[in-house]
Amino acid sequence: MSNIREDLIYAALTRAHLSIDYNIHNNFHKQYEFCEQVILANNSLTEEEKTEAIRRNNKDYDADKIFYNEGTRRI
Repeated sequence: MSNIREDLIYAALTRAHLSIDYNIHNNFHKQYEFCEQVILANNSLTEEEKTEAIRRNNKDYDADKIFYNEGTRRI
């Protein structure tokens, strides 16, 4: 079992959210996609830590899709 550094995951997510340019990424779909790209480009995280950070980002993204009532519909 590997050692996942929670503080680095939190720092990577925070850094990704702070680097969003709201003039370019003008809706939350683009913002979450940009955060995912920033996390994947981060060299200080291991693959497991990147996976965990993306999982947390996706969890927040799913919550925002429900909150704003947007996104792809499933029947």
